[in-house]
Order: sequence, then structure tokens, then C-alpha cells
Amino acid sequence: MREKYKLMRDSMHRADIMAKSLAVIDRLVGTDVYAQAEWLFPYVSYGSEVDTVSLIETALKHGKKVAVPILIDPRRNRMVFCKIESVKDLSHGHYGILEPVYKEENVVEPNEKTLMIVPGVAFDLNGYRLGQGGGYYDRYLAEHKRLANYGLAYEQQIVDRIMINGYDVRMDGLVTENNVYRWSH
Repeated sequence: MREKYKLMRDSMHRADIMAKSLAVIDRLVGTDVYAQAEWLFPYVSYGSEVDTVSLIETALKHGKKVAVPILIDPRRNRMVFCKIESVKDLSHGHYGILEPVYKEENVVEPNEKTLMIVPGVAFDLNGYRLGQGGGYYDRYLAEHKRLANYGLAYEQQIVDRIMINGYDVRMDGLVTENNVYRWSH
């Protein structure tokens, strides 16, 4: 299933990716959860994912504090979020994904005014996602249970049902180019 939806997303034209990404980001920025967030913890997009670079730039312009993920122990699927001041603070890291240089003093712990933006390959309308398979986000969210988290996706990434296991963490919401979906826990 993961490969099927990656291929579908990867087959999109670059112009469609950019247009739909801008629509997704506009929708997210218009939500109350974004407006109330002091901190934004977005993933840094890679390949055909919803482009989050413009989200990072927008959030910084809006005066939000931004921290992005960095893998500090890939063998144990451990990541932390490090504060950045600009997208220029990012360089190619693990798996070719842009990430900040790891500095202990830049590691940020989320608080009640933090919104995490979660990546995924496919999403269902029950609040579950199919990630890349490493479990990084589910582990992080399991450790930070009160952290608000929203997925970003294209409508075509929505499936009837994601098969879940005991490690999967339900999202609070999902934003696409057409809709904002929300779930209460």
C-alpha cells in the first residue's frame, strides 16, 4: 500500500504539486489551531510531499517560532526538533532530507501551544496515517500525548481505511487542498 500511494503522489506534475501545496498551506494558515500556535513543528518536505518550505517561511513571517525534525539516532528511530530562524538554516541530512545542524541548545520540547505538522503517504478519515515506515512520528507523538498534530495531504492520498497497530497515533486533523478534517479523541 505504501509503495502504491508513493507512486501515485510521485506521478503528479510539479506544477500540480506546487499549486495544491499552496492551497493546503493557505487552508492550514486559516485554521484556529494554526492561529493559536506559538510553536510550529513542521516536517521539511521531500520529493512529492506537500511542500512545507513555504509554510515554514509563512510561519516565521507571522512571528511563530519554528522547529524542524532531525534524526539523532536513526537506528533507534529517534528524532528531536531544533529551532530554526530561516530555511537557510537547513542542509541535506539523513535520507537526503533537509534538516538543521544538531545543536543541543537548539532542541525544543513542545508545549500546549505547539502544532506539529505530520507527513504521510496515505491518510484515512478516521484520523490515521500511513507514514514512511520508520515510526519516528508515532514514537514522538506517543511521548508527547498532548501535542496537537495535523497531517498535510492531497485529496488523492485519502483512502478508505489505514490498517493500524498498537503503535499508531491518531491525528487531530488533516488538511488537504479542499478540506480541513478534524477528529476529537
